[in-house]
Amino acid sequence: MALDDFPVGAACRVDAPPQSRTIAEIPVGLDPEGVQVDSRRRRAYVACSRADFVAVVDLETNEKIAEVRVGSEPIDLAFDPATDRIFTADAHSDSVSVVDAETLELVATIEVGMYPSGLTADHEARRIYCGNSLGSTMSVIDLDTLETIATVEAEVGAGALAFDPTRNLVVCVNFIAASATFVSTETWEPVGRVDVGSGACAVGVVPERGDAFIVNSLAGTVSRVSLDDFTVTEELTVGSAPVGLIVAPKHDRVYVTNRGAGTLSVLGVADGAQWAQLPVGEGPGGVVVDPIDDRVYVANAGTGTLSIIEDLVAGAPASTLSEERHALVGRKLPPFSLVDFRSGERRSSVEWADRKYILNFFASW
Repeated sequence: MALDDFPVGAACRVDAPPQSRTIAEIPVGLDPEGVQVDSRRRRAYVACSRADFVAVVDLETNEKIAEVRVGSEPIDLAFDPATDRIFTADAHSDSVSVVDAETLELVATIEVGMYPSGLTADHEARRIYCGNSLGSTMSVIDLDTLETIATVEAEVGAGALAFDPTRNLVVCVNFIAASATFVSTETWEPVGRVDVGSGACAVGVVPERGDAFIVNSLAGTVSRVSLDDFTVTEELTVGSAPVGLIVAPKHDRVYVTNRGAGTLSVLGVADGAQWAQLPVGEGPGGVVVDPIDDRVYVANAGTGTLSIIEDLVAGAPASTLSEERHALVGRKLPPFSLVDFRSGERRSSVEWADRKYILNFFASW
């Protein structure tokens, strides 16, 4: 075929390379949230908050192989390889459940503060920290004796936690207070705080850079916070209604789950730009990365599944993604009326004009 055989003006389309590959989509249970990987056993553990159990997934066959009953509404989950124990923060039980990973049996229940919803561990010092949302506190638990050894004051909505081994700090984000509390692991006393965006609900740290990344679900952003002077240094763009976050093992990128968009944002640690949004299941929440093969595990509350994906994003693209703001964002709420649930009468928003009130749109999935 000669060059002249091609029609004038013919276009050559080059498809962009895929940004991710879905390895599996595994049904696990109702409203999965926290997820951890047991690299040695090639298992994933998923806290199914509306089913009150931990789902155990075989990563060789990509099948759920067991359900372990824990407390009421397990939200977050941690794993201690040294003792082969799984820990769940059971919000409605005000406790932390401890499961033997070998036998998959419940071995202990530890009383903590009101509505525990976040966990992080300092494996070297043998401590696990639990954020108690309604108690506005953080419980310090000995990983070996399974005893609560201290209770630290935080702020309203204390929940998600992250540990910085370089500065011996635990970062506790406070959902309702829209803040973060920084706690010394040497004295178990708060040493700083910072205001962040509304709905702060997840956090990860990059110690060598002195950065903490905090998800602001209601604000739809991620705050980059200095771990040295406790100030917000940058606001990062992600997808709709972000709720979960994990720093990749190589510390070059951060993964953020966008519950409203059903996607996983890939943020560059150095540039703070959104490199990509990868498709996952509906209502994604908890996220973790397997350090063995860098596969990303996402718990999808909307579909009751665990997504296992391979991130194929090599690095920062030539042009990064930006999330467009809806035209109505920032404008005044227009008048509306709804039927009063109790009286049956129609009520108008005009009745509350110039007054502060809360509209609660609760998604139960």
